[in-house]
Amino acid sequence: MTKAIINTDMNIGPFKIPGNGQNMILNFYAERNKIKVEEIIPEPFMSDALATTQWTHKKKKLELVILCSIHQLPQKQNRVNSLIRNMKNVEFHFALENISGKGKKFLKSCIKEAKIFKNAKVIDSTKTSWSKLNKLRLKKK
Repeated sequence: MTKAIINTDMNIGPFKIPGNGQNMILNFYAERNKIKVEEIIPEPFMSDALATTQWTHKKKKLELVILCSIHQLPQKQNRVNSLIRNMKNVEFHFALENISGKGKKFLKSCIKEAKIFKNAKVIDSTKTSWSKLNKLRLKKK
């Protein structure tokens, strides 16, 4: 069984992390959690299908994978279904969120959280004040 880190496109949800930055984050996470990385999987740019990862899993039986963020998971339903069907027994780690787990329920909850974050309204902090942000927070309750 193989343990791998996965590099993807530099556009990761709200972050822009180039490949060398992803490598640093992933390797530091692995070292901190005493995970011995045996494989580096480069996913194609502009893709969130994790198709290369799924192909590698079929060939090498991945046990554990580390990604920078939940925002690297697919959002299109057919890609979500494929990932869950093929990798539900693989342990997923997300370095920036510092969460890990495996199974259909865990993956679906991570994908749902990423989708909620993606659809959240962006507030330009240069055009507001802390008191206005606090009023907005209080109004949401």
